Parts: sequence; C-alpha cells; structure tokens
Amino acid sequence: MTKRLMKMNLQTFATPEFDPDNVTMMDAKTGSIPANISEEINTEVKQGSALMQLAKAVPMTKPIEEYTYMTGVGAYWVNEAERIRTSKPRFVKAEMRAHKLAVIIPTTKENLRYSVTNFFELMRPEITEAFYKKIDEAGFTGGDSPWAFSLLSAAESAEHVVNATGNAYDDINDAMGFLEDEDKDANGIATTRSRRRAYRATKDDNGLPIFNSATSGDVDNILGLPVAYVPKNVFNGASVSEFVGEWDAAHYGVLQGIEYEILTESTLTTVEDEFGNPLNLAERDMAAIKATMMIGFMVANEESFAVVRPADAPAPD
Repeated sequence: MTKRLMKMNLQTFATPEFDPDNVTMMDAKTGSIPANISEEINTEVKQGSALMQLAKAVPMTKPIEEYTYMTGVGAYWVNEAERIRTSKPRFVKAEMRAHKLAVIIPTTKENLRYSVTNFFELMRPEITEAFYKKIDEAGFTGGDSPWAFSLLSAAESAEHVVNATGNAYDDINDAMGFLEDEDKDANGIATTRSRRRAYRATKDDNGLPIFNSATSGDVDNILGLPVAYVPKNVFNGASVSEFVGEWDAAHYGVLQGIEYEILTESTLTTVEDEFGNPLNLAERDMAAIKATMMIGFMVANEESFAVVRPADAPAPD
C-alpha cells in the first residue's frame, strides 16, 4: 500500500473533532462544559456570590493547596549613616482544600435534542444560581459545608460578636471597632437586601444617613464601606444581620472547569413531585443535569471578621 493510500485510510477512520455546536446532548451525556460557557458560568458565579466578590482569589493547582504569606513587615525611621534595622516578618503557612460542589437540575428530555452549546446556554442561569447560593451558605455561616472554616465561626472564635441594639449605626460601628482593636481595617460588609430598610432609617451622630444607595459606577455603602448582598436564606434564617470584615483574610480558589453528567434513570431524593415523593426521572420521562466544580475556601485570620447578631437570634451552640 502506498503512503498516499495509507494517509487516506487514516483520514477516513480518524475520530472527528468534537464540535459542541453540532453535537446534541443525547450524544454527549458526560464531559466538560465547553470552555467558553464554563468561563461565563464561573464569571457569573463570582458576580452572584457575595463571598467571592469580597474574598481574595488564590490560584489552585491541586486539591490541597499549600501556600505561604508574610506578616509583621515594618518600616523604620533612620538617621544619616545609621544602620537600618530589619523587620522580623513571620511566614504563615496556609492550607486550602478544594471540595466538589454538585448541583442537579431537572429538565425535559426534549431539551437533550439541543446542541451542547445551546443546551448549556439554556441551563446556565440555573447552574450559576445554584452554585453561588451554595458557596455563600457554606462560606458565611458554615451551612451544609465541607470546609473547616466559615466566617461566622471565625468571628465567634475571635469573640467579635455584636448583639444588635436596634440602631444599625451603633451596631455596625461596634463591629468595625472589634477589627480596629486588632489593628485591622474593615473594608466591606455582607448583608441581605431586607436590611436596607433599617439602614435608610438610621442616621449617624451628626444626623447624616449611614446608607448611600449606589449611583452610576458605584455600589451601595454603609459608613463608607461597600456592601455585598446575599440571598436571604444564606444567613441561616435570622442568626446574622451583617458580616463586617477585612476581606483579604478570606481566601477562595477554583480548582478546575465545570464537568457535567446527564441523568435519565435516577430518582432525585432532594426533589419532590406534586405528591411529595422523590422525583423519578424515568417515570416522568425527564432528564437532569448534574454539574460539578471544585472549590476551596479558608479564613487566614479569624480576628479580621465580626458579625452583628439580631436581638431575637438563637444563641449559638
């Protein structure tokens, strides 16, 4: 056989390149979400998550990422020809573990006839919202969390808890004071939108409003600190009104792109039908998408966070 014929035969039997625009979900039931859509989902998750808006992103290349950061660096006044003293910095080793976060979203089997690209464009908002709500719930209060850290547990460990008085100015001022006592500066607040009514009704000692609504190019702020909002159920009911923090001390990392699997025969025990029974996909001629990502979170310094707890909040365990 000539080289030309061999080349033709190889081309004939070569595996065609995967094209998400021309392959239906029926023919691609597992894999990675196309890179451009995965990047869009990651971006929208970061925009929707108050935790990821405020915290510091740290690159992750493996499931357990160890990295070192330095504290205790100082500057000194010196006279001419005087020996310059050196700081005694302390190197702190931190370890962040990535855990798999999965969401399962039911859909109709008819949607599996869409191309991979069109299907994920359709499902993107649901995937995005499910991811960022779960990330915020785990990172802020430790709700249903695999991580060893949460901002609430950090503030409680540091004894930086303000019991609300009903005056938002005094409460947030006291929370900021906890950080200032540790020689730290608060640079952001996380809260729920339902709290804005209390902020609008509160004035400082000079009779000026503590809350400023966003204008073009700005964000809402309280006492000059930018505000990030979380869904109302993220704070585990009424256990927290505000998180105040020096947010560079909260770190998160995303390990990999988003992977998916199409389910058609499963029973979803966390989704109920109209009779209150687990949703059986096969019986309903339905499908579901399971999307997963790997994300890590840690609090580098507990003293960098404080919380305001409502007066009627249950006592911590």
